[in-house]
Amino acid sequence: MDMTKTAALRHNAMLERVAKNLSVRLADLGVRLSVRDDEGAGVEPGGPRCEFCQAICDANQSCDVGSAIVADRVVETRSPEFTSSSIGCSLVVLPVKRRRRVIGSITACMPQAEMLDEENLSILCDNMQLDREVMARLGREACEKAGLSPEQLAGLLTQMLDLEMACCTNTEELATLSNNLATTYEELSLVYRISGSMTLTQTPESYLQNVCEELVQVMGIRTAAVIVYPNPGSEADEMVITAGECMLDNDALSLLASKYMVPRFDADDSGFVDNHFTHQENEWPDGRVHRIVSIPLVSDGPPCGILLGIDKIDREFDSVDLELMRSIGSQSAVFLANSRLYGDLQDLLMGVLHALSATIDAKDPYTCGHSRRVALISRRLAEKIGFDAKHVHRIYLAGLLHDIGKIGVPEAVLCKAGKLTDDEYDQMKNHPLLGAKILGGIRQLDDIIPGILSHHERLDGKGYPNGFTRDQLSMDSLIVGLADAFDAMTSDRVYRKALPIDVVREEIERNSGIQFEPSLVKEFLSWDVEGLLVELNEPAETVISCDDQGSLN
Repeated sequence: MDMTKTAALRHNAMLERVAKNLSVRLADLGVRLSVRDDEGAGVEPGGPRCEFCQAICDANQSCDVGSAIVADRVVETRSPEFTSSSIGCSLVVLPVKRRRRVIGSITACMPQAEMLDEENLSILCDNMQLDREVMARLGREACEKAGLSPEQLAGLLTQMLDLEMACCTNTEELATLSNNLATTYEELSLVYRISGSMTLTQTPESYLQNVCEELVQVMGIRTAAVIVYPNPGSEADEMVITAGECMLDNDALSLLASKYMVPRFDADDSGFVDNHFTHQENEWPDGRVHRIVSIPLVSDGPPCGILLGIDKIDREFDSVDLELMRSIGSQSAVFLANSRLYGDLQDLLMGVLHALSATIDAKDPYTCGHSRRVALISRRLAEKIGFDAKHVHRIYLAGLLHDIGKIGVPEAVLCKAGKLTDDEYDQMKNHPLLGAKILGGIRQLDDIIPGILSHHERLDGKGYPNGFTRDQLSMDSLIVGLADAFDAMTSDRVYRKALPIDVVREEIERNSGIQFEPSLVKEFLSWDVEGLLVELNEPAETVISCDDQGSLN
Protein backbone atom coordinates (compact mmCIF):
# COMPACT_ATOMS: atom_id res chain seq x y z
CA MET A 1 0.00 0.00 0.00
CA ASP A 2 1.45 3.37 -1.04
CA MET A 3 1.83 6.37 1.25
CA THR A 4 -1.07 8.30 -0.36
CA LYS A 5 -3.60 5.54 0.35
CA THR A 6 -2.25 5.07 3.84
CA ALA A 7 -2.63 8.80 4.58
CA ALA A 8 -6.18 8.83 3.16
CA LEU A 9 -7.23 5.94 5.37
CA ARG A 10 -5.68 7.61 8.38
CA HIS A 11 -7.48 10.91 7.64
CA ASN A 12 -10.85 9.18 7.13
CA ALA A 13 -10.45 7.37 10.43
CA MET A 14 -9.78 10.71 12.08
CA LEU A 15 -12.88 12.28 10.43
CA GLU A 16 -15.03 9.42 11.66
CA ARG A 17 -13.81 9.87 15.23
CA VAL A 18 -14.40 13.63 15.08
CA ALA A 19 -17.93 13.24 13.65
CA LYS A 20 -18.87 10.63 16.22
CA ASN A 21 -17.63 12.68 19.17
CA LEU A 22 -19.22 15.94 17.99
CA SER A 23 -22.54 14.24 17.21
CA VAL A 24 -22.74 13.00 20.77
CA ARG A 25 -21.84 16.39 22.22
CA LEU A 26 -24.36 18.27 20.03
CA ALA A 27 -27.20 15.75 20.38
CA ASP A 28 -29.05 17.78 23.01
CA LEU A 29 -29.20 20.78 20.68
CA GLY A 30 -30.89 18.81 17.91
CA VAL A 31 -28.09 19.67 15.47
CA ARG A 32 -27.60 17.31 12.53
CA LEU A 33 -23.96 16.74 11.46
CA SER A 34 -22.60 15.34 8.21
CA VAL A 35 -18.94 14.83 7.35
CA ARG A 36 -17.26 14.47 3.96
CA ASP A 37 -13.66 13.80 3.00
CA ASP A 38 -11.61 16.07 0.74
CA GLU A 39 -13.07 14.36 -2.33
CA GLY A 40 -16.67 14.93 -1.25
CA ALA A 41 -17.44 11.34 -0.21
CA GLY A 42 -19.58 10.99 2.87
CA VAL A 43 -17.69 9.70 5.86
CA GLU A 44 -20.29 9.94 8.59
CA PRO A 45 -23.76 10.69 7.14
CA GLY A 46 -25.27 11.58 10.46
CA GLY A 47 -29.06 11.83 10.77
CA PRO A 48 -31.87 14.05 11.99
CA ARG A 49 -31.46 15.07 15.61
CA CYS A 50 -34.96 16.44 16.22
CA GLU A 51 -38.51 15.32 15.36
CA PHE A 52 -39.03 18.34 13.12
CA CYS A 53 -36.04 17.42 10.89
CA GLN A 54 -37.05 13.77 11.06
CA ALA A 55 -40.49 14.53 9.65
CA ILE A 56 -39.00 16.57 6.81
CA CYS A 57 -36.47 13.85 5.92
CA ASP A 58 -39.20 11.19 6.03
CA ALA A 59 -41.04 13.24 3.44
CA ASN A 60 -38.05 12.74 1.10
CA GLN A 61 -36.72 16.20 1.58
CA SER A 62 -33.11 16.71 2.67
CA CYS A 63 -30.41 19.34 3.00
CA ASP A 64 -27.73 16.93 1.74
CA VAL A 65 -27.76 17.91 -1.92
CA GLY A 66 -27.31 21.60 -1.26
CA SER A 67 -24.86 21.09 1.59
CA ALA A 68 -22.64 18.82 -0.58
CA ILE A 69 -22.14 21.68 -3.05
CA VAL A 70 -21.22 24.06 -0.25
CA ALA A 71 -18.90 21.46 1.31
CA ASP A 72 -16.95 21.07 -1.95
CA ARG A 73 -16.55 24.82 -2.11
CA VAL A 74 -15.37 25.04 1.49
CA VAL A 75 -12.68 22.37 0.86
CA GLU A 76 -11.47 24.31 -2.16
CA THR A 77 -11.50 27.77 -0.54
CA ARG A 78 -10.39 26.48 2.90
CA SER A 79 -12.86 28.95 4.47
CA PRO A 80 -16.09 28.35 6.43
CA GLU A 81 -19.52 29.29 5.01
CA PHE A 82 -22.86 30.11 6.64
CA THR A 83 -25.93 29.67 4.43
CA SER A 84 -29.44 28.24 4.27
CA SER A 85 -30.72 25.07 2.70
CA SER A 86 -33.50 24.92 0.13
CA ILE A 87 -36.09 24.36 2.87
CA GLY A 88 -34.75 27.12 5.15
CA CYS A 89 -32.49 25.29 7.63
CA SER A 90 -29.29 27.03 8.66
CA LEU A 91 -26.12 25.40 7.32
CA VAL A 92 -22.75 25.95 8.92
CA VAL A 93 -19.96 24.32 6.86
CA LEU A 94 -16.42 24.25 8.22
CA PRO A 95 -13.21 22.92 6.69
CA VAL A 96 -11.47 20.18 8.72
CA LYS A 97 -7.75 20.85 8.78
CA ARG A 98 -4.84 18.74 9.87
CA ARG A 99 -1.41 20.34 9.85
CA ARG A 100 -2.38 23.00 7.29
CA ARG A 101 -4.02 20.47 5.01
CA VAL A 102 -7.79 20.33 4.50
CA ILE A 103 -8.78 16.69 4.89
CA GLY A 104 -12.56 17.19 4.66
CA SER A 105 -15.53 19.23 5.80
CA ILE A 106 -18.17 19.12 8.50
CA THR A 107 -21.70 20.48 8.05
CA ALA A 108 -24.08 21.39 10.86
CA CYS A 109 -27.79 21.70 9.94
CA MET A 110 -30.29 23.28 12.34
CA PRO A 111 -33.93 24.54 11.85
CA GLN A 112 -34.50 28.31 12.16
CA ALA A 113 -37.42 30.31 13.53
CA GLU A 114 -38.07 31.88 10.10
CA MET A 115 -39.21 28.48 8.87
CA LEU A 116 -42.18 28.73 11.27
CA ASP A 117 -43.64 31.91 9.78
CA GLU A 118 -47.20 31.19 8.74
CA GLU A 119 -46.55 31.64 5.03
CA ASN A 120 -43.26 29.68 5.01
CA LEU A 121 -44.69 26.87 7.11
CA SER A 122 -47.81 26.63 4.93
CA ILE A 123 -45.72 26.29 1.77
CA LEU A 124 -43.44 23.73 3.44
CA CYS A 125 -46.29 21.58 4.76
CA ASP A 126 -48.29 21.77 1.54
CA ASN A 127 -45.29 20.68 -0.54
CA MET A 128 -44.58 17.80 1.79
CA GLN A 129 -48.17 16.95 2.67
CA LEU A 130 -47.51 17.38 6.36
CA ASP A 131 -49.87 18.44 9.14
CA ARG A 132 -49.34 22.16 9.69
CA GLU A 133 -50.24 22.20 13.40
CA VAL A 134 -48.01 19.23 14.21
CA MET A 135 -45.08 20.70 12.27
CA ALA A 136 -45.57 24.10 13.94
CA ARG A 137 -45.36 22.43 17.35
CA LEU A 138 -42.34 20.35 16.46
CA GLY A 139 -40.61 23.35 14.89
CA ARG A 140 -41.11 25.50 17.99
CA GLU A 141 -39.72 22.71 20.19
CA ALA A 142 -36.68 22.33 17.95
CA CYS A 143 -35.92 26.05 17.87
CA GLU A 144 -36.37 26.41 21.62
CA LYS A 145 -34.10 23.38 22.19
CA ALA A 146 -31.28 24.71 20.04
CA GLY A 147 -31.56 28.34 21.01
CA LEU A 148 -28.62 29.29 18.80
CA SER A 149 -28.17 31.69 15.96
CA PRO A 150 -26.14 30.55 12.93
CA GLU A 151 -23.24 32.68 14.14
CA GLN A 152 -23.40 31.15 17.62
CA LEU A 153 -23.59 27.65 16.17
CA ALA A 154 -20.58 28.40 13.95
CA GLY A 155 -18.56 29.67 16.91
CA LEU A 156 -19.50 26.72 19.08
CA LEU A 157 -18.80 24.19 16.31
CA THR A 158 -15.46 25.82 15.45
CA GLN A 159 -14.33 25.65 19.06
CA MET A 160 -15.46 22.07 19.49
CA LEU A 161 -13.90 21.02 16.16
CA ASP A 162 -10.56 22.56 17.11
CA LEU A 163 -10.60 20.71 20.42
CA GLU A 164 -11.53 17.39 18.78
CA MET A 165 -8.88 17.72 16.08
CA ALA A 166 -6.26 18.57 18.68
CA CYS A 167 -7.34 15.58 20.75
CA CYS A 168 -7.26 13.25 17.72
CA THR A 169 -3.87 14.59 16.63
CA ASN A 170 -2.45 14.12 20.11
CA THR A 171 -3.88 10.60 20.28
CA GLU A 172 -2.42 9.74 16.89
CA GLU A 173 0.96 11.21 17.77
CA LEU A 174 0.92 9.39 21.10
CA ALA A 175 0.17 6.11 19.30
CA THR A 176 2.96 6.84 16.82
CA LEU A 177 5.34 7.68 19.64
CA SER A 178 4.37 4.53 21.50
CA ASN A 179 4.87 2.46 18.36
CA ASN A 180 8.24 4.13 17.72
CA LEU A 181 9.30 3.48 21.29
CA ALA A 182 8.27 -0.16 20.99
CA THR A 183 10.17 -0.46 17.72
CA THR A 184 13.21 1.28 19.18
CA TYR A 185 13.08 -1.02 22.20
CA GLU A 186 12.99 -4.06 19.92
CA GLU A 187 15.90 -2.71 17.89
CA LEU A 188 17.95 -1.92 20.99
CA SER A 189 17.14 -5.36 22.36
CA LEU A 190 18.29 -6.85 19.07
CA VAL A 191 21.59 -4.97 19.21
CA TYR A 192 22.04 -6.01 22.85
CA ARG A 193 21.28 -9.68 22.13
CA ILE A 194 23.63 -9.77 19.18
CA SER A 195 26.35 -8.00 21.18
CA GLY A 196 25.89 -10.47 24.01
CA SER A 197 26.31 -13.42 21.67
CA MET A 198 29.71 -12.24 20.42
CA THR A 199 31.99 -14.85 21.95
CA LEU A 200 35.23 -15.94 20.33
CA THR A 201 34.39 -19.60 20.87
CA GLN A 202 31.20 -19.27 18.81
CA THR A 203 31.52 -20.21 15.17
CA PRO A 204 30.90 -17.54 12.52
CA GLU A 205 28.17 -19.75 11.04
CA SER A 206 26.14 -19.93 14.26
CA TYR A 207 26.66 -16.26 15.09
CA LEU A 208 25.60 -15.03 11.64
CA GLN A 209 22.66 -17.44 11.51
CA ASN A 210 21.43 -15.90 14.75
CA VAL A 211 21.91 -12.39 13.31
CA CYS A 212 19.84 -13.23 10.22
CA GLU A 213 17.03 -14.85 12.22
CA GLU A 214 16.83 -11.88 14.59
CA LEU A 215 16.69 -9.40 11.68
CA VAL A 216 13.84 -11.29 10.03
CA GLN A 217 11.80 -11.14 13.24
CA VAL A 218 12.54 -7.58 14.35
CA MET A 219 12.54 -5.83 10.97
CA GLY A 220 9.65 -7.78 9.46
CA ILE A 221 11.52 -8.74 6.29
CA ARG A 222 11.11 -11.74 4.02
CA THR A 223 14.80 -12.64 3.89
CA ALA A 224 18.00 -11.73 5.73
CA ALA A 225 21.31 -12.92 4.32
CA VAL A 226 25.04 -12.59 5.02
CA ILE A 227 27.72 -13.28 2.45
CA VAL A 228 31.22 -13.65 3.91
CA TYR A 229 34.28 -13.49 1.69
CA PRO A 230 37.08 -16.02 2.30
CA ASN A 231 40.31 -14.85 3.86
CA PRO A 232 42.82 -13.47 1.32
CA GLY A 233 44.93 -16.34 0.02
CA SER A 234 42.45 -18.94 1.24
CA GLU A 235 41.03 -21.56 -1.12
CA ALA A 236 37.72 -21.64 0.77
CA ASP A 237 34.45 -20.61 -0.89
CA GLU A 238 32.23 -17.73 0.10
CA MET A 239 30.05 -18.46 3.11
CA VAL A 240 26.35 -17.69 2.59
CA ILE A 241 23.97 -17.61 5.57
CA THR A 242 20.22 -16.98 5.17
CA ALA A 243 17.08 -16.81 7.29
CA GLY A 244 13.42 -16.37 6.45
CA GLU A 245 11.77 -17.28 3.16
CA CYS A 246 14.65 -17.05 0.72
CA MET A 247 13.65 -17.41 -2.93
CA LEU A 248 17.26 -17.33 -4.16
CA ASP A 249 19.86 -20.06 -3.82
CA ASN A 250 23.38 -19.34 -2.58
CA ASP A 251 24.81 -18.84 -6.07
CA ALA A 252 22.06 -16.36 -6.92
CA LEU A 253 22.67 -14.43 -3.70
CA SER A 254 26.38 -14.25 -4.46
CA LEU A 255 25.59 -12.95 -7.95
CA LEU A 256 23.15 -10.41 -6.51
CA ALA A 257 25.83 -9.12 -4.15
CA SER A 258 28.71 -8.99 -6.60
CA LYS A 259 26.82 -7.59 -9.58
CA TYR A 260 24.28 -5.24 -8.03
CA MET A 261 25.38 -4.42 -4.48
CA VAL A 262 29.17 -4.04 -4.42
CA PRO A 263 29.36 -1.54 -7.34
CA ARG A 264 26.87 0.73 -5.56
CA PHE A 265 28.67 1.00 -2.24
CA ASP A 266 29.99 4.46 -1.49
CA ALA A 267 33.57 5.26 -0.60
CA ASP A 268 32.55 5.42 3.07
CA ASP A 269 30.98 1.93 2.89
CA SER A 270 27.72 3.20 4.38
CA GLY A 271 25.38 0.95 2.40
CA PHE A 272 22.12 1.89 0.72
CA VAL A 273 18.36 1.28 0.43
CA ASP A 274 16.64 0.51 -2.88
CA ASN A 275 12.85 0.17 -2.75
CA HIS A 276 12.51 -0.20 -6.52
CA PHE A 277 15.18 -2.78 -7.25
CA THR A 278 15.45 -3.99 -10.85
CA HIS A 279 17.56 -6.68 -12.44
CA GLN A 280 17.69 -8.62 -15.67
CA GLU A 281 14.52 -10.65 -16.04
CA ASN A 282 16.28 -13.90 -16.92
CA GLU A 283 18.53 -13.94 -13.84
CA TRP A 284 16.06 -14.99 -11.12
CA PRO A 285 12.71 -15.82 -12.73
CA ASP A 286 11.37 -17.49 -9.58
CA GLY A 287 12.92 -15.25 -6.99
CA ARG A 288 12.32 -11.62 -7.82
CA VAL A 289 13.70 -9.07 -5.38
CA HIS A 290 11.61 -5.91 -5.01
CA ARG A 291 13.10 -3.99 -2.10
CA ILE A 292 16.54 -4.33 -0.60
CA VAL A 293 18.85 -2.81 2.00
CA SER A 294 22.55 -3.65 1.69
CA ILE A 295 25.44 -3.03 4.08
CA PRO A 296 29.13 -3.89 3.56
CA LEU A 297 30.76 -5.61 6.53
CA VAL A 298 33.77 -3.44 7.29
CA SER A 299 35.99 -3.43 10.35
CA ASP A 300 39.60 -2.51 9.62
CA GLY A 301 40.60 -2.88 6.03
CA PRO A 302 38.51 -3.92 3.02
CA PRO A 303 34.98 -5.35 3.41
CA CYS A 304 34.86 -8.93 4.61
CA GLY A 305 31.29 -9.52 3.46
CA ILE A 306 27.80 -8.11 2.86
CA LEU A 307 24.66 -7.99 5.02
CA LEU A 308 21.36 -7.98 3.08
CA GLY A 309 17.74 -7.39 4.00
CA ILE A 310 15.32 -8.37 1.24
CA ASP A 311 11.67 -7.26 0.85
CA LYS A 312 10.11 -5.47 3.80
CA ILE A 313 6.76 -7.19 4.28
CA ASP A 314 4.43 -4.33 5.23
CA ARG A 315 6.16 -1.25 3.84
CA GLU A 316 9.27 0.11 2.19
CA PHE A 317 12.69 0.25 3.83
CA ASP A 318 13.51 3.63 5.37
CA SER A 319 16.43 5.41 7.01
CA VAL A 320 15.67 3.78 10.37
CA ASP A 321 16.05 0.35 8.81
CA LEU A 322 19.30 1.44 7.18
CA GLU A 323 20.74 2.67 10.48
CA LEU A 324 19.75 -0.54 12.26
CA MET A 325 21.39 -2.63 9.55
CA ARG A 326 24.52 -0.49 9.76
CA SER A 327 24.72 -1.06 13.50
CA ILE A 328 24.25 -4.82 13.15
CA GLY A 329 26.64 -4.89 10.18
CA SER A 330 29.30 -3.06 12.16
CA GLN A 331 29.04 -5.55 15.03
CA SER A 332 29.08 -8.49 12.64
CA ALA A 333 32.20 -7.15 10.91
CA VAL A 334 33.96 -6.77 14.26
CA PHE A 335 32.96 -10.32 15.20
CA LEU A 336 34.27 -11.71 11.91
CA ALA A 337 37.54 -9.78 12.23
CA ASN A 338 38.03 -11.00 15.80
CA SER A 339 37.06 -14.54 14.83
CA ARG A 340 39.65 -14.56 12.07
CA LEU A 341 42.32 -13.19 14.40
CA TYR A 342 41.37 -15.79 16.98
CA GLY A 343 41.55 -18.48 14.31
CA ASP A 344 44.98 -17.27 13.25
CA LEU A 345 46.15 -17.37 16.87
CA GLN A 346 44.71 -20.85 17.28
CA ASP A 347 46.51 -21.99 14.14
CA LEU A 348 49.72 -20.45 15.44
CA LEU A 349 49.31 -22.11 18.82
CA MET A 350 48.58 -25.50 17.27
CA GLY A 351 51.56 -25.11 14.95
CA VAL A 352 53.81 -24.37 17.91
CA LEU A 353 52.42 -27.29 19.90
CA HIS A 354 52.82 -29.69 16.98
CA ALA A 355 56.37 -28.46 16.49
CA LEU A 356 57.01 -28.91 20.20
CA SER A 357 55.72 -32.49 20.13
CA ALA A 358 57.78 -33.15 17.00
CA THR A 359 60.96 -32.35 18.91
CA ILE A 360 60.42 -35.62 20.79
CA ASP A 361 60.20 -37.49 17.50
CA ALA A 362 63.42 -35.78 16.49
CA LYS A 363 65.16 -37.29 19.54
CA ASP A 364 63.73 -40.80 19.06
CA PRO A 365 63.03 -41.73 15.40
CA TYR A 366 61.44 -45.03 16.48
CA THR A 367 58.55 -43.14 18.08
CA CYS A 368 58.03 -40.86 15.06
CA GLY A 369 54.35 -39.81 14.96
CA HIS A 370 53.61 -41.33 18.38
CA SER A 371 52.38 -38.07 19.93
CA ARG A 372 50.09 -37.36 17.00
CA ARG A 373 48.61 -40.85 17.09
CA VAL A 374 48.03 -40.71 20.85
CA ALA A 375 46.33 -37.34 20.38
CA LEU A 376 44.02 -38.73 17.67
CA ILE A 377 43.07 -41.82 19.69
CA SER A 378 42.49 -39.70 22.81
CA ARG A 379 40.26 -37.31 20.89
CA ARG A 380 38.15 -40.12 19.48
CA LEU A 381 37.72 -41.74 22.89
CA ALA A 382 36.68 -38.41 24.41
CA GLU A 383 34.13 -37.88 21.63
CA LYS A 384 32.69 -41.38 21.98
CA ILE A 385 32.07 -41.07 25.71
CA GLY A 386 30.24 -37.78 25.20
CA PHE A 387 32.56 -34.96 26.24
CA ASP A 388 31.78 -31.52 24.81
CA ALA A 389 33.92 -30.01 22.06
CA LYS A 390 36.00 -27.89 24.43
CA HIS A 391 36.82 -30.85 26.65
CA VAL A 392 37.60 -33.03 23.63
CA HIS A 393 40.09 -30.44 22.38
CA ARG A 394 41.71 -30.29 25.81
CA ILE A 395 42.23 -34.05 25.81
CA TYR A 396 43.62 -33.90 22.27
CA LEU A 397 46.24 -31.38 23.41
CA ALA A 398 47.09 -33.54 26.43
CA GLY A 399 47.66 -36.49 24.08
CA LEU A 400 49.74 -34.37 21.74
CA LEU A 401 52.03 -33.13 24.52
CA HIS A 402 51.94 -36.09 26.89
CA ASP A 403 55.61 -36.97 26.25
CA ILE A 404 56.98 -33.41 26.11
CA GLY A 405 58.94 -34.13 29.29
CA LYS A 406 61.15 -36.55 27.33
CA ILE A 407 63.00 -33.45 26.15
CA GLY A 408 64.79 -33.67 29.50
CA VAL A 409 65.62 -37.38 29.18
CA PRO A 410 69.07 -38.13 27.69
CA GLU A 411 69.02 -39.58 24.19
CA ALA A 412 71.17 -42.44 25.36
CA VAL A 413 68.32 -43.50 27.63
CA LEU A 414 65.55 -42.84 25.10
CA CYS A 415 67.23 -44.76 22.30
CA LYS A 416 68.86 -47.56 24.32
CA ALA A 417 68.28 -50.92 22.64
CA GLY A 418 68.72 -53.07 25.73
CA LYS A 419 67.10 -53.15 29.14
CA LEU A 420 67.32 -49.94 31.16
CA THR A 421 69.19 -49.87 34.42
CA ASP A 422 67.32 -48.83 37.57
CA ASP A 423 68.88 -45.37 37.35
CA GLU A 424 68.00 -45.05 33.67
CA TYR A 425 64.44 -46.23 34.34
CA ASP A 426 64.11 -43.61 37.09
CA GLN A 427 65.17 -40.97 34.58
CA MET A 428 62.55 -42.24 32.13
CA LYS A 429 59.82 -42.30 34.80
CA ASN A 430 60.56 -38.67 35.54
CA HIS A 431 59.33 -37.43 32.14
CA PRO A 432 55.67 -36.81 33.21
CA LEU A 433 56.93 -34.51 35.99
CA LEU A 434 59.27 -32.74 33.58
CA GLY A 435 56.40 -32.29 31.08
CA ALA A 436 54.13 -30.78 33.74
CA LYS A 437 56.96 -28.47 34.81
CA ILE A 438 57.74 -27.36 31.24
CA LEU A 439 54.09 -26.43 30.57
CA GLY A 440 53.36 -25.19 34.08
CA GLY A 441 54.23 -21.60 33.21
CA ILE A 442 51.69 -21.40 30.39
CA ARG A 443 48.39 -20.40 31.98
CA GLN A 444 46.32 -21.34 28.93
CA LEU A 445 47.56 -24.96 29.20
CA ASP A 446 46.80 -25.44 32.89
CA ASP A 447 43.82 -27.71 32.08
CA ILE A 448 45.90 -30.25 30.16
CA ILE A 449 48.64 -30.73 32.78
CA PRO A 450 46.74 -33.43 34.79
CA GLY A 451 46.49 -35.57 31.65
CA ILE A 452 50.21 -35.18 31.04
CA LEU A 453 51.31 -35.68 34.65
CA SER A 454 49.30 -38.86 35.23
CA HIS A 455 49.16 -40.67 31.89
CA HIS A 456 51.43 -43.45 33.28
CA GLU A 457 49.43 -43.88 36.49
CA ARG A 458 47.35 -47.06 37.02
CA LEU A 459 44.07 -47.82 38.75
CA ASP A 460 45.85 -50.17 41.16
CA GLY A 461 48.32 -47.48 42.25
CA LYS A 462 51.37 -49.15 40.69
CA GLY A 463 51.97 -46.49 38.08
CA TYR A 464 54.28 -43.49 38.13
CA PRO A 465 55.37 -40.82 38.98
CA ASN A 466 53.07 -40.50 42.04
CA GLY A 467 51.44 -43.91 42.45
CA PHE A 468 47.93 -42.46 42.29
CA THR A 469 44.88 -44.75 42.50
CA ARG A 470 41.54 -44.51 40.65
CA ASP A 471 39.93 -41.88 42.89
CA GLN A 472 42.96 -39.61 42.39
CA LEU A 473 42.98 -39.77 38.61
CA SER A 474 41.08 -37.66 36.11
CA MET A 475 39.32 -39.15 33.11
CA ASP A 476 41.68 -37.11 30.92
CA SER A 477 44.75 -38.96 32.22
CA LEU A 478 42.99 -42.34 31.92
CA ILE A 479 42.10 -41.65 28.29
CA VAL A 480 45.61 -40.53 27.38
CA GLY A 481 47.10 -43.48 29.28
CA LEU A 482 45.04 -46.04 27.33
CA ALA A 483 45.81 -44.33 24.00
CA ASP A 484 49.52 -44.19 24.88
CA ALA A 485 49.65 -47.86 25.84
CA PHE A 486 47.83 -48.97 22.67
CA ASP A 487 50.14 -47.01 20.35
CA ALA A 488 53.22 -48.21 22.23
CA MET A 489 52.17 -51.84 21.83
CA THR A 490 51.29 -51.50 18.14
CA SER A 491 54.46 -49.59 17.14
CA ASP A 492 58.00 -50.78 16.47
CA ARG A 493 60.34 -49.77 19.25
CA VAL A 494 64.14 -49.92 19.53
CA TYR A 495 63.84 -52.82 21.95
CA ARG A 496 61.07 -54.84 20.16
CA LYS A 497 58.77 -55.11 17.16
CA ALA A 498 55.09 -54.10 17.19
CA LEU A 499 52.86 -56.68 18.87
CA PRO A 500 50.13 -58.50 16.89
CA ILE A 501 46.74 -56.85 17.17
CA ASP A 502 45.17 -59.90 18.87
CA VAL A 503 47.85 -59.81 21.54
CA VAL A 504 47.27 -56.09 22.04
CA ARG A 505 43.51 -56.59 22.47
CA GLU A 506 44.07 -59.41 24.98
CA GLU A 507 46.57 -57.31 26.93
CA ILE A 508 44.21 -54.33 27.16
CA GLU A 509 41.28 -56.52 28.19
CA ARG A 510 43.42 -58.37 30.76
CA ASN A 511 44.39 -55.08 32.40
CA SER A 512 40.87 -53.66 32.48
CA GLY A 513 40.20 -52.50 36.03
CA ILE A 514 43.88 -52.94 36.93
CA GLN A 515 45.69 -50.49 34.70
CA PHE A 516 42.89 -49.18 32.46
CA GLU A 517 39.45 -47.77 33.18
CA PRO A 518 36.88 -50.53 32.34
CA SER A 519 34.38 -48.20 30.64
CA LEU A 520 37.13 -46.94 28.33
CA VAL A 521 38.32 -50.46 27.58
CA LYS A 522 34.78 -51.54 26.66
CA GLU A 523 34.36 -48.57 24.33
CA PHE A 524 37.81 -48.95 22.77
CA LEU A 525 37.54 -52.69 22.08
CA SER A 526 34.18 -52.16 20.35
CA TRP A 527 36.00 -50.32 17.56
CA ASP A 528 37.46 -51.66 14.36
CA VAL A 529 40.99 -51.60 15.77
CA GLU A 530 42.60 -52.85 12.55
CA GLY A 531 40.93 -50.04 10.63
CA LEU A 532 42.07 -47.59 13.28
CA LEU A 533 45.69 -48.63 12.78
CA VAL A 534 45.40 -48.08 9.03
CA GLU A 535 43.96 -44.63 9.63
CA LEU A 536 46.63 -43.69 12.17
CA ASN A 537 49.44 -44.67 9.82
CA GLU A 538 48.23 -42.52 6.94
CA PRO A 539 50.60 -39.64 6.05
CA ALA A 540 50.03 -36.69 8.34
CA GLU A 541 50.58 -32.99 7.93
CA THR A 542 53.20 -32.58 10.63
CA VAL A 543 56.00 -30.14 11.14
CA ILE A 544 58.61 -32.93 11.09
CA SER A 545 57.87 -36.06 9.06
CA CYS A 546 59.57 -39.47 8.93
CA ASP A 547 60.36 -41.74 6.00
CA ASP A 548 59.83 -45.48 5.93
CA GLN A 549 63.22 -46.13 7.57
CA GLY A 550 62.38 -43.88 10.51
CA SER A 551 64.85 -41.20 9.52
CA LEU A 552 63.96 -37.54 9.61
CA ASN A 553 63.28 -35.62 6.42
